[in-house]
Amino acid sequence: MRVKINRDVCPTQLAFCERCLGRFLAYPMGYERRCFEFLEDDGKEELTIELHSGSHDVVLTMNEEQRKLAAGEGWSYFVDFDVPLYRTGHETRS
Repeated sequence: MRVKINRDVCPTQLAFCERCLGRFLAYPMGYERRCFEFLEDDGKEELTIELHSGSHDVVLTMNEEQRKLAAGEGWSYFVDFDVPLYRTGHETRS
């Protein structure tokens, strides 16, 4: 399955986003959210997520075990950029 997610269309804070996407990661065939721009059954066992967040674009490919791990740990642990906790309309780094 392949899904394209645009976090910029949802104003929720990171904790809600992680819980929401975590539900999809746990139950990919029965959960779809407003941040999803594209969802397709590509016939592959792996889940491919094309994630857009702020100025970042990341592609995550996960098998079932990795999906379940990300559902519990939170997806932000698996990306290589700092994800802001709250939406401010712009990104800042400390």
